[in-house]
Formats: sequence, C-alpha cells, structure tokens
Amino acid sequence: MYQTAALILVGVLALANLLFTFGVVRRLREHTAELADLRTGPLGVGGTDVALPAGATVGHFETAEVGGRSITLTSVGERPLVGFFSPGCGPCKERMPLFVEHAAARRGGPAEVLAVVVGTPDDTAEMVEQLLPVATVVVEPDQGPVQRAFGVSGFPAFVLVEEGVVGASGFDFEPVASRDAAAAVPAAS
Repeated sequence: MYQTAALILVGVLALANLLFTFGVVRRLREHTAELADLRTGPLGVGGTDVALPAGATVGHFETAEVGGRSITLTSVGERPLVGFFSPGCGPCKERMPLFVEHAAARRGGPAEVLAVVVGTPDDTAEMVEQLLPVATVVVEPDQGPVQRAFGVSGFPAFVLVEEGVVGASGFDFEPVASRDAAAAVPAAS
C-alpha cells in the first residue's frame, strides 16, 4: 500500500514537473520573439525602441565633446551620422568596427560624425580612443542630453540625421549605413 501511494505521488510530481517545464519553454519562446521585435522594425531598420524612428525631429541638445568644444546638432553638419555606445555592451563592441570603418570613409570626416559613449571617463577611455580619429566624441552619463535628444533607450543605437529629422535609425548598423551611402551618392541628371 505504501509503495502504491509513493508511486502515485512520484507520478503526480513528474506530471507537475512536465507541465511546469512546458510553461517555461513557452514563456522563453515569447521572450525571444519580444526581443527580436525590439531589435528590428519595418524593413529591418530597427530603432523605434532604441532611438527616435525615421521621420522624427531630433530634440535640442548642447554638450561638450571630449576636447571641450561646445556641440549642438547644427554644429555636426546637415547630415550627421550618430552612434551611441556603452562600454559594458557586447553588441556595441561587435558593431563599433563597422561604424568606425564607415565613418572613416564618409565624406565630411569626423566633423559630421558624432559618437556618444555613455559612462564614466575611465570606463569609456578605450572606446573614445578608437572613435576619436573618425568622429566628434561626446562622453556623457546615462540619459545625458544627447541621449535624451535622440530618444535613445538601448545600445548600440545608430541614427542618420537629415536636416534635423531622423532619416534612419536602428540597433543594427548596416541598414543605417546603407541609407547613408545611398543618400551620399549624387542623383544622375
């Protein structure tokens, strides 16, 4: 009798464990889908959750670049390319070389590329060193003035600004770089 009761109890516990496992797997699938949605938007250009979406007007900001010069949106040209990075962010470290390579080849040079590194000067020193040759670099704390002006809520974030309006934005750099390269090519007459 005790063996039968113990066997039934083990069976019930195994069934409960199985149901619990199915629930966890289902919830993990939902979370994976939600994360994928956060990182991509229409046409693969993410950004509505990472930065202002295309068509949005960039807010006003005034800050200083690492050399001490005052920076506003108008001081970085008519079509600035803007990248937001954080030292503790793995995807930032993966995408930064693409950003640096594209910025180095971009017409207008560092004066029309803005890189915002979020963190303390000590934590951001390595990233700043890599970005300085190709961009105007700003170091600011989380939710600093540039981050707020661009509506940045995640890292990395890339934004192409065209006359004060977001032309493209996203978590992935390739779609933003493609839009930048396409807009830089003069139209054939």
